[in-house]
Amino acid sequence: MIVLGITETHCATAAVLRDGRIVGCASEERFSRLKNDAGYPRRAIDALLAECGIAPSEIDIVALAGARAASREWLNRVLHDETYATEYYGVAWPSPRRALRKRVRKLGARFGLMDASRGKFGIPQSERLALVTAHLGVSTDRIVCLDHHACHAAAAYYGSGWAFADARGAGALVLTNDNSGDGLCATASTGRGQDLVRHEAASSAPGSLGAFYSFVTLALGMKFGEHEYKVMGLAPYAPEARAQEAERVLREVFDLEEGTPARFRWRKPGERYALLLQATLGLRFDWVAGGAQRLLEDALLRWVRLMQQRHGGARLALGGGVFMNVKANMLLAREEWVEDLFAFPSCGDESNAVGAAYLGYLHESGRRGLPAALEPFGPASLGPSVTDEQAEAVIRERNLQGRYKVAFHDRIEERIAELLVSDGVVARCAGRMEFGARALGNRSILANPTDHRVVGVINRMIKNRDFWMPFAPTILAERADDYLVNPKRFRSPYMMLAMPTRPEAREALAAAFHPQDATARPQILEESWNPEYHALIREFERRTGVGAVLNTSFNLHGEPVVCSAEDAVDTFERSGLPHLAVGHWLLSKR
Repeated sequence: MIVLGITETHCATAAVLRDGRIVGCASEERFSRLKNDAGYPRRAIDALLAECGIAPSEIDIVALAGARAASREWLNRVLHDETYATEYYGVAWPSPRRALRKRVRKLGARFGLMDASRGKFGIPQSERLALVTAHLGVSTDRIVCLDHHACHAAAAYYGSGWAFADARGAGALVLTNDNSGDGLCATASTGRGQDLVRHEAASSAPGSLGAFYSFVTLALGMKFGEHEYKVMGLAPYAPEARAQEAERVLREVFDLEEGTPARFRWRKPGERYALLLQATLGLRFDWVAGGAQRLLEDALLRWVRLMQQRHGGARLALGGGVFMNVKANMLLAREEWVEDLFAFPSCGDESNAVGAAYLGYLHESGRRGLPAALEPFGPASLGPSVTDEQAEAVIRERNLQGRYKVAFHDRIEERIAELLVSDGVVARCAGRMEFGARALGNRSILANPTDHRVVGVINRMIKNRDFWMPFAPTILAERADDYLVNPKRFRSPYMMLAMPTRPEAREALAAAFHPQDATARPQILEESWNPEYHALIREFERRTGVGAVLNTSFNLHGEPVVCSAEDAVDTFERSGLPHLAVGHWLLSKR
């Protein structure tokens, strides 16, 4: 059975499920080269079907995440059209109240926090389905539309692999939390066997934790719905007393109400953005970031504890964009009652394509009276492959031999390891592309983690990141205990958990942990998940004794992660990258 899962919101994504296993997943932005591209992901679908060798006629069911859909033009122009960007993100404080209200209303419509003007947001369901039928030739009776938060929950629970482990036990507590989706911002469910039962849900109408954090992001002059990770990275720089002060004034504006159901609420009437600006006026930007992070952690922790008290479960499956906050996930992992924790990789709306595929598979299996056999999500390298032949074609077409040192290496992992030791930084584009916001080795910029100077090199010459943003390590699973404080030995294959680093290991990870609080966002790599990448780090370890590398996504700031050999070469040429490995080909600037 073949199921195609689709999500059409910001960072539109497609996922292919074959006989219970996700075999392909990729976001539209990687092919259109438009960051967070929204709408029907036609290019991603075509690329995945080609990679998996599937004809459209072989698709049994198409599962769409979300009860309704928006116009691609409406979604994308808010973030990418220069005129609209000026209007939405360029209003200075103090601003005319009318312009401010207009800005917030349109931002709210963009992220589903409120209704938009008629004709600007929703598209008719018939038009939505027509995009699928016209592209794939499937009939409308083979298309299902699924609840937004049900898809988040399904991705988290079925992706964890606990569906059989908990068949007779207490079950897993499955939580979703995000900005908004189909009118909700949070849900609590129990997963037991293949059953996923929702207990309670919080409406996004009184407020959502994700919206609070996004409006703080906006108030700090960064992009709503995109730069929340920067606020999290900035937060540790705030002095404790000042972060507490900012948390206190922010709590006067927003907090958790522990009722039945529990819900998140703005505590004062008025425009959300204006309330935050007024509350934090006079506070330094890092204090505001620190206070917002503290409030998010406290509210989320109290809500999770309350859900566990009401609904039980010692295993915790997490989905929805709020759980992209790895510092908050770290605190959840420390809770005594949590025996195991699974945060779905890149668990924003892009993950709903996977959840929709899982639910579509269960729906179709039940309709046919067939047993369903769901498999865990597994390695995230689920996009198109880059081959040596493709790399060679780009090299010849662009005559790169005349501008760079170009060589083919049978033992490319050894050569990359040598360059990491001698030159510090190498970009790697190999194998199948990873799904999601985090590069996991196949579309990555790699660096020597022991050399703190590479942080400046990468920021200045390649990524143009904000100075306070830390980099993360990939650590061999067999060496994880040497570098990380992880008493419950939680797996972290997707960089979804922050962990403290061991003091004696910080010299080895000098460039790959947060310099202010000494935490890391590790990818703990098991050899079976990516043998070539594992071998590369093994070669680096053989030369240095360090079983880890710095790993950051292979892209320029503000652009999607590279997808193809062409993208990799283009980014190499437009940046200060000294070396690029595409498959077994190595390009080095003279």
